[in-house]
Amino acid sequence: MTQPVSPGVLHKPLFFASFPLIFLSFSLPIYAKALGASAMEIGGLFTVFTISLIVIRPLVGVGLDRHGRRWFLISALLVYAATSLIFSRASSLETLYLARLMQGVGASLMLITVDTITTDLTTPADRAVAMGRNTEKQTRGGMLGIMLGFTLIGALQQSLGWQIAFVGYSLMALLGAFFAFRHVPETRPEQDGSFDWHPWRGLDLKPRLIRLMMVVFVAGFAQALIQPIYLIYLQDHHTVNMMTLGWAFFPAGLVYMLLPSRMGKLSDRFGRAEIMAAGFLLTGLLYSAFPFLPNLIWLVVLYTLSAVGGAMADPARQAMVGDLANDQERGRVYGVYELVVGIGMSLGPILGGWIYDNVGQDIPFFINGALMLLAAAWAGLTLRVDRTHQ
Repeated sequence: MTQPVSPGVLHKPLFFASFPLIFLSFSLPIYAKALGASAMEIGGLFTVFTISLIVIRPLVGVGLDRHGRRWFLISALLVYAATSLIFSRASSLETLYLARLMQGVGASLMLITVDTITTDLTTPADRAVAMGRNTEKQTRGGMLGIMLGFTLIGALQQSLGWQIAFVGYSLMALLGAFFAFRHVPETRPEQDGSFDWHPWRGLDLKPRLIRLMMVVFVAGFAQALIQPIYLIYLQDHHTVNMMTLGWAFFPAGLVYMLLPSRMGKLSDRFGRAEIMAAGFLLTGLLYSAFPFLPNLIWLVVLYTLSAVGGAMADPARQAMVGDLANDQERGRVYGVYELVVGIGMSLGPILGGWIYDNVGQDIPFFINGALMLLAAAWAGLTLRVDRTHQ
């Protein structure tokens, strides 16, 4: 890296890559259900995504430290473009599984690379703010994408609208690849002459980093437990109207468009563990209350407040990993960290779907709440350090 570069150089690639993400998280369970999938099979769509993350992310981390960051980012955007084309042709559950597998490959390349580049370009004093701004740009792209997707589906025959939307998403990913190619430099620090390349030998996983990974394993499992069944729960208990459901998610989207960088600033100022624990605590309490809500309006209010908890916790945990990673090991440290997160998130969806189908539709929310409260206590008690973030 020959001259100072702002982490804002990532914003356009992130923005264009994110067009299909919110639309998919919203529509995938409903679309799969329309194809005849059970709650457990819908959970499998989320699990196949996270399994691909588990397998690929550690390898990506090695590649980032060995070969640099830039081409991994460009490759991720090209894979996203191909994935959207597969989604555009998805008319069976099997094709949806293939598309989700490809999406996992793209996400494996993208997310670690973005976090690593952001860490390269920041210091602990401004790292969580930068991580939060990345989230805001992704959310803004995703919000435009969901408006595009549902406008096309509403204006055209559903299958045709779906196809055109994903062709458009593919073009957006290609545009992101163009911006990455033109404007994102290589940010890998220069290796000193003593650097002896062995991918995993001597990797410095600090005790505090290991404790962080245990915390986010629990939190990731809790979140994944309800991810595939949340929309199904809304349909079963409140409404099946797609437009109403879309507006129910809109305020939470605004939270992620506006708050992560501001919450990241609090993390940079007051401490990662404190803000992370507060975010987990808020999310756990609110999700535990979901089964008791009398109507959709209250659910929208609590879901929006739970998004505030996510906006607090996510930049703090991402920045903490960067704080604890040595310059020459950032890619691999992020890879190991995301491996642990991915294991938790791969176990949650199928179990959540099975519990929903066979035990009780409210039970996954209670389990989620209990686990998030555990993660909050664990983070608050084991991750706190002085405010220099050393």
